[in-house]
Parts: sequence; C-alpha cells; structure tokens
Amino acid sequence: MTSLQLLAVRIVLGIIAVGCVGIQVILLPELVRETAESDPWALRFAIPYAWAAALAVACLEVGLVAVWVLLGKVRRGAIFSTNSFTWVNAIIIAASIATAIIAGVLVWHLGVEGQGPPGLILMMGSAAVGGTAFVLLMLVMRRLLEQATALQSELNEVV
Repeated sequence: MTSLQLLAVRIVLGIIAVGCVGIQVILLPELVRETAESDPWALRFAIPYAWAAALAVACLEVGLVAVWVLLGKVRRGAIFSTNSFTWVNAIIIAASIATAIIAGVLVWHLGVEGQGPPGLILMMGSAAVGGTAFVLLMLVMRRLLEQATALQSELNEVV
C-alpha cells in the first residue's frame, strides 16, 4: 500500500471511531432519555438494549484499534510476523462478541417478547448474519496470513 492509501484508510478509521464514541456518549443516552419521556413502560427495554448496543460498539472500537495496528505493520513491512496474529485474533473475537450480542438481543426480542417492529427484526437479523459472515471471512484471512507468514519465513531462510 502506498503512503496515501494508508493515510486514507486511517482517516476513515478515525471518522468511524469518532462516530462510535458519539453513539456511545451522545446517541444512546439520548435515546434512553427520549424513551423514558415518551413511554415509561418501554424504559425496561431501553436501558438493557442501550447497554447491549454500547458493548457491540465497543467491540467495533477494538476491531478499529486492531486494524490501525495492522496498518502500521503493513507500513513497516512487518505484517508477516507472528505477533500479527494477536491483532487478527482481536478482530475475530471482537466481531464474534458483537455478533453474539446482536443475536442475543434478537432472540430475546423475538423469543421472550414475541414482538417487534419488522424493520428492527430485519435489521438485527441482517446484522447477525453479516457479523457471522464477517467472522468466517476473518478466519479464512487468518489462515491465509498463517500461510503467507510461513512462506515468508522460508524465503528469509533461503536468502
């Protein structure tokens, strides 16, 4: 990757990170406050759902940090090292936890409550399926990184 490409990716990651913090600090508390004012009965759902959303967003932030570190390794030409696996594993674990949170809220919403707006159910279902697909993709990418790291080690021995 060129320096300009790395800079562009880091700018986008920074924008996403600021958006995540905004969701956690401003949007979620505001949604809980509005829910309490408009429908006090629904407040029993708003607070746990806000916590679940905040935790899912925190998982996204962990993934952003891991990608940031991996970009630094790409810039230094050190991506094919064994300590890169720690950061790839962090992405996989964070995505798995976020997907489990979303799936758990969806199951609770449908199974226990037995109701919900179709749009919300569709959105959470899509996020759960998309999260699962992302985790599986990252597992494949981790395996490719393992193979590339082994080949790089062999090449270093030959040279």
